[in-house]
Amino acid sequence: MRAALRRFDLHEGGQAVALCYRWRGSATYARLDAFCRGATAGMAAQLAQGQPLVLVGDGDIGGLIGIHCHRELGLATPVVSIDGITLKAFDFIDIGALLDTSGAVPVVIKSLVFPSSAAPGLRTA
Repeated sequence: MRAALRRFDLHEGGQAVALCYRWRGSATYARLDAFCRGATAGMAAQLAQGQPLVLVGDGDIGGLIGIHCHRELGLATPVVSIDGITLKAFDFIDIGALLDTSGAVPVVIKSLVFPSSAAPGLRTA
């Protein structure tokens, strides 16, 4: 994680960064604990600057991970843990405010990969 943050010039922790993961296998205490401890260690610079821990998973485990980070690790910073979403490198995720009626959050995913040629009708210098 630290190498990826450095590669994208996000290693100083000045802005929130979402950590996307794929969870396979069972959700035992030991596995949850190891994952949450690794995620918080990898995002230490963001957490030290008061940024939230933002975790985005593809499976149905986001609630367990969020609860584990708060109750077992005692994180003082906010934890945003959502699931059911698969991201790729260079995706930008915009997470909206919690909807009181459903407990869900609106999510918009934008790709930041641009085509190699200019759009039709545009000239390049």
